[in-house]
Amino acid sequence: MGRGISDALRDYVGEYLRSVVVYTRDDYHVRYLRDDVAVDYDDAEIERGIEEMRFEALEAEYVNDLFAERHGDLRCNVTFFEDAVELNFPLSETTGLAVAVDAGYFAQQDSFVQHVLDCFDDVDAIESQYMSE
Repeated sequence: MGRGISDALRDYVGEYLRSVVVYTRDDYHVRYLRDDVAVDYDDAEIERGIEEMRFEALEAEYVNDLFAERHGDLRCNVTFFEDAVELNFPLSETTGLAVAVDAGYFAQQDSFVQHVLDCFDDVDAIESQYMSE
């Protein structure tokens, strides 16, 4: 993968790309970290984030055992935050690729997610409408 994946993603996503990290069980390499994102994180915070990605990679085997027969193999976990979207591509039980993009880019690409979010802006309304039945 090396630096090539970072270049390819920057070409594809442009200024919306926040970070690209390749990780293994014991190590990780930040292949790209946008300057304005870098100022928000220290090394310990980056390491905690990578640890979460490692847990997801370990969990992928369990998820595949449950769903692969009906859905196919797990390809990517997506976590959609207000300002960013974290995509974790578990390549094996110990290796993966973590990519983050600005939420605005992802919303442009997946209007369904944004549509669902727009429908349910009010948590109290969701609870009263759907949890009281």
